[in-house]
Amino acid sequence: MRMARLALATSLVATLVLCGRVWAQGQALPPVKVNLPPPPNFDAATAPVQYPSGEMSVFGVRKERAKYLDKDVRVKGYLLEVYECPEDIRACNEAADAKAKKNRKKVKPGAPPVPPPPSECRPCDQPHFFLSDTPQAKKERALLVSDYPVKDWKTKKPKPLEVKAGEQYVVTGTFAINSPTGFAASNGLVVHKKLEDATGKTIAAGSAQVPPEATMIQLPGQPPQPLAPPKK
Repeated sequence: MRMARLALATSLVATLVLCGRVWAQGQALPPVKVNLPPPPNFDAATAPVQYPSGEMSVFGVRKERAKYLDKDVRVKGYLLEVYECPEDIRACNEAADAKAKKNRKKVKPGAPPVPPPPSECRPCDQPHFFLSDTPQAKKERALLVSDYPVKDWKTKKPKPLEVKAGEQYVVTGTFAINSPTGFAASNGLVVHKKLEDATGKTIAAGSAQVPPEATMIQLPGQPPQPLAPPKK
C-alpha cells in the first residue's frame, strides 16, 4: 500500500512538473513581429488646395469640405471617364420602351390606362463623369460630377458630352454629399451647373433637371449670378 501511494504521488508530481513546463514554454515564446508598409494616404496632396486662377483642386475642395459643403464651387481637374450605359442594358430599355408605347396605342379612347408590366431591364445609371488632380488617378478616388445635361434644352435632342479623357476641365456646381438623382459620396461630389475646357469654352451648361436660363451660380464671397441670360 505504501509503495502504491508513493508511486501515485510520484506520478502526480511528474504531471504537475510537465504541465508547468508546457505552460512555461507557452509563455516563453517571443512575440511575432510583422513589418507592414504604411497604409497609403489617399488624402495626400496631389495638387495645390487652390490654383492661382482661383479654381479649387479635387484635393482642396475635399480638404476644405466644411467650408464648401452645399455651396457652389469651381473645381479644376483631369477627366478620367464619362459614364456610358452598357449597350445590352440600353438595348433592353429601348426595346421595353418601344413595347410599352405600342401597348398604349392599343388602348381604346376613354378606357382606363393600363399600368405597364414590371420592367425586366436594369435601368441605366444617371449621367455622371469623374475628375481628378492627376490624369492617372484611380476612379475610386476621383471626384464624381453628376447630373450634367444629356439633351439640348432648346431642341430636346440628345447631346453627348464632347470631352476627352486625360484633358483638364473646370466644373462649376454645388459641392454636396448627395445628388438629386441618387448619387452619394462621403468625401463629396459636384452637382453639375457648368463645364468648361482649358480655354474657358463652355462644354455644357445647366443640369439634367434645370435649364441654363433657370440656373443660378453663387460662389463663396460673390453675389448670385445667372448662368445664362433669360430668354426674351
